[in-house]
Amino acid sequence: MIRVFIAITDPWELGERLGWTRLGGELERTVDDETGERGLVRLDVPIVQGDRAYRYVVASPRHEGRSLAELVLGKSVLCGIVGIPDDEARDFEALATKRWGAGVAFIGTIEPAPAPLTMTPK
Repeated sequence: MIRVFIAITDPWELGERLGWTRLGGELERTVDDETGERGLVRLDVPIVQGDRAYRYVVASPRHEGRSLAELVLGKSVLCGIVGIPDDEARDFEALATKRWGAGVAFIGTIEPAPAPLTMTPK
């Protein structure tokens, strides 16, 4: 797992509603198959959309040649992001895009969280 932050870029309405705050979370797993690369992120605070709360989102890099693996190198990655229900997140097949339904969807930049500062004794 890697600690990440997500900055919403679009839609404007979602960013405004959430106060343009970065969403913190953990990139729990990734898959890269014939339908492309996707990563499952567990958010610290769920996104509420209508009558549902989405604690999990699936992120897919938007540009060809980009990968979520770049997060380990300290790089940010622009992604299409879709909220999924908790029960789908527990199932590895939750990362199959054919199962995504209507809910919360947005574009955002995922970046790795900075390493925590450590104190070195003198």
